[in-house]
Amino acid sequence: MASCVLFACSIKPGREFVLRLFLDSFVNVHKQSDIYIGINPHSSDELVNIINEYELNTFVYHVDPNLYSESDASAYQLCLKALLQSEKEYDNYWFIHTKSGFNSHSDYLRDWYISNFVSRKQEIELFFSTNPGVGSYGILGLEYDTNRIYQEHDVEISLWDNNISKDLPYTHAKFFYIHTIYCLSKEPIKKFFNLVTDTWFNTKLNRYYFEGVFPFLVSRSGYFPYLENRFSMNGADLLHYIDSWIKENSLNQYNYLLNNFKTEYTFNQLQPPYVNRNA
Repeated sequence: MASCVLFACSIKPGREFVLRLFLDSFVNVHKQSDIYIGINPHSSDELVNIINEYELNTFVYHVDPNLYSESDASAYQLCLKALLQSEKEYDNYWFIHTKSGFNSHSDYLRDWYISNFVSRKQEIELFFSTNPGVGSYGILGLEYDTNRIYQEHDVEISLWDNNISKDLPYTHAKFFYIHTIYCLSKEPIKKFFNLVTDTWFNTKLNRYYFEGVFPFLVSRSGYFPYLENRFSMNGADLLHYIDSWIKENSLNQYNYLLNNFKTEYTFNQLQPPYVNRNA
């Protein structure tokens, strides 16, 4: 089973150890994967030298300052461009970014995701292979609030706006994977590459595009967006949102995945202990 990592790097001078922590985790589980690395502006000049120290299948690219979104979005965008140009196809696409690369208050989340997501590659990929309708896998979710005014917006294709079309005939599932760390199967990625043009790759994205917009590609395409934890950081029961999406789009083949959560804790993403905390 072939896998690749789209690795968005934003690391300021003095925080280079964050890159090493992620690369160490890749050595353990992604030794055979191709790793597309996008480096954002204002990052440490030492990153390429550090990457070259590791015996990994890496392809390194630097983000155009004119496309810099001040977030992981611009680096993910560049990784996808490199992936498309490579003409390679994989079974699983891991979206991972250097959480805590510019600050220390996210150190806990960085370590938590390395331990609870990155290191579980084999388990998560087995879940994909045994559930072929699953299009994405994330751990923590947040409900879409219809009363809130969001900064997110679409670029070239309608994911966020929920416009029904021949190419995207389903509504989105009205929840996000927070922290922008998740894995997609090959079918949604193939769909994406068939729909976008150079316009998408040459447009400066909203900083939250890969947290709030891009993952909707999965549910808009009719694939199941699997979520590991049942409750959002606000305490909302996300089972309701998934169930509503299935009913609204007559996707009853996914009923067996309802209430198939692995954890059911509430959490706070801003104050320790962030996660693994019951209400």
